[in-house]
Amino acid sequence: MEADLVSLLVQVPLVGVFIWYSLEMNKRSNQTQKEFMNALDKRDEAFDKRNSAVITAINSMNESICTQLKSIQHQDEDHDRFVRDNTVKRRSSPK
Repeated sequence: MEADLVSLLVQVPLVGVFIWYSLEMNKRSNQTQKEFMNALDKRDEAFDKRNSAVITAINSMNESICTQLKSIQHQDEDHDRFVRDNTVKRRSSPK
């Protein structure tokens, strides 16, 4: 009986230390996981901000290109009108 009691007295502090160590490691693991998730959130926010800037730049370039294409179309129509008018005038003018 006495040997069992001595064995129990030796094991109780070891089990207590093991439980404390397990809880401490769990707490640190949770803290590390929270920090990791916060870092992922910051990365996602930066990615979204960058994507928004890229989309804004693409939209701006698209508007500029569309404006230039409309201008070219108007110039082309003016040129065609000018050529038609002058071609008709030359054909109808006496030689």
